[in-house]
Amino acid sequence: MIAPVAIAAPSVPVAAPPAAPRVPFGEVLHRALSPSGAAPRPHAPAAESGGLRGVEEARARLDHALAEARSGRTFSAQELLALQADAYRYQHAVEIASRVAEAGAQTVRQAVNTQV
Repeated sequence: MIAPVAIAAPSVPVAAPPAAPRVPFGEVLHRALSPSGAAPRPHAPAAESGGLRGVEEARARLDHALAEARSGRTFSAQELLALQADAYRYQHAVEIASRVAEAGAQTVRQAVNTQV
């Protein structure tokens, strides 16, 4: 019969590896997708960056990421989460813009149909 062997504790305490600095998802994605590898510019929601211009910039970033994926580039999990967050913000901005446009069109219809 074989006797069990106890595992000895290390004589020198093992130090935990230094924590990696936390980087926001958006920053990782902008770094990964920027052609020059330059520092990312801060992301502003579409409403704060000039309305439809912000929506168009988000669409361009997503199109660029999709083109890179089609060409064979692989993304890390962190980059994919950042891409998902950007897609959600883009979808939300488009939805709000369409609601505003519909409300404006409804107002014009009501003004045209008003009897004077």
